[in-house]
Amino acid sequence: MWYNVSVNASPITKAERIKNTLRETKERRKTQRVSVYELKLQNLSKRKIALLERAFLEAKWLYNWLVSDTDGLDATVHKVKTVEVKVEDHYEQRELTVLGSQIKQEIANRIKNNLRSLGQLKKNGHKVGALKHKSFVNSIPLQQYGNTYKLDFERKRVRIQILGVFRVLGLHQIPDDAEIANAVLVRKPSGYYLHVTCYRSKDRCVPVDKIGDAVGVDFGISSKLTLSNGIKIDFEVRESLRLKRLQRKLSKKRMGSKNRERVRFLLNKEHEKLERRRRDAQNKVLAFLKHYGKVVFQDDYVKGWSSLWGGSVHSSGIGGLKSRLRHSLETAIPVERMETTTRECFACGLRHELSLSDRVIVCECGWECDRDVNAALVILRKGLRLSLDQAVGLGRSELTPLESETAARILGSNPYIRVSFLGEGGSLLRRKQEETTGAVLELWDRLARAAEAGLSDEAFRLEVLSVVEQFRELLTALDERG
Repeated sequence: MWYNVSVNASPITKAERIKNTLRETKERRKTQRVSVYELKLQNLSKRKIALLERAFLEAKWLYNWLVSDTDGLDATVHKVKTVEVKVEDHYEQRELTVLGSQIKQEIANRIKNNLRSLGQLKKNGHKVGALKHKSFVNSIPLQQYGNTYKLDFERKRVRIQILGVFRVLGLHQIPDDAEIANAVLVRKPSGYYLHVTCYRSKDRCVPVDKIGDAVGVDFGISSKLTLSNGIKIDFEVRESLRLKRLQRKLSKKRMGSKNRERVRFLLNKEHEKLERRRRDAQNKVLAFLKHYGKVVFQDDYVKGWSSLWGGSVHSSGIGGLKSRLRHSLETAIPVERMETTTRECFACGLRHELSLSDRVIVCECGWECDRDVNAALVILRKGLRLSLDQAVGLGRSELTPLESETAARILGSNPYIRVSFLGEGGSLLRRKQEETTGAVLELWDRLARAAEAGLSDEAFRLEVLSVVEQFRELLTALDERG
């Protein structure tokens, strides 16, 4: 006997499938590490450059149109074909021909996120205004891999929705087992770039060799970073002579002229080059700190330093380094901003009155130490939540050969980074070596300034001979002192 059994199983709706997929992705992200890779679009023809410029122009039109009427954010933005653009004292209709539907939706989502952030700031008591129109847009979001954009690793190409296929440089950076997510198309003075976000399992990431368990970091001006083991790191990328010359030329050009736009483009390109140098110095410092098990630092208000030492703060980007230190390192431990560190003796905890000219702290208990190293040791003790008795061994931590070798290998590859080493526990046992290092670095800076000054060949040769002669005198003095 046969029986007919009907099963009424309700099918899963599209909204439920999306919800389940988002939940699974969120759980998978907890076991992955995120990385962003920069790819450069190269071998661009005039037609492709014009197409990219049109895309950024339409992105600006759409952004300003949505900002002028935020009620349109709830509508079907991905179906918008024309927008109103203000031209002088009237409005004109402009067609969106090269922006894909998902790109339009992501631009609307950006505005929603901005409004949400402003609302949160206003709720916290901050004074905020309305979103303003943009004179230019330099980034276009590409949300979905495989639809909005797709990478071809064999042919080294990228296909972007509607815009077409472009040759890219830098695909070798992306690991084979990486999960590719969203991307951002970026316009810079040096060209067009694609910032690709990838996720990789933490188990497959190669662990970094540890050279120490924990280290304290004290931020400063003369030495941008002072570590609790006696390492002092200083780096600055000052404004170049070319940048100052372009700034003077820009001030003499007529507003709205093509010559002014050309000089402005060269000026932005020089700013980008200097920013890349500062970024590379920050990357080197972060790569070195990753070799420690824990990195403890104080959450200083670096922005307040600009009123007194604006040149040193801006030329080093120390504020950005502190922010990256908090978010890039998994083992970063911040110490509260109002905690006393510099004026407190590491050995006994007694507080001293120190001026900026006092570079050494001498305590009644017998502790004598460089003030920056003492501050780094106090930061390390407070970050690890150790008592004075438990932190006795931290003050006698000697710089190991592995640490000095790693510092020379990573930090020494950047010519703008200076590294000096103090003695055991930050004591002044190596003051003579530091004075010698400072004299050598001063001669090196003099030679670098001469190279950037644009001197004639004869003048530059005489300057080099003078530096070499002073270096010989320094070596002679060292031999006499033994």
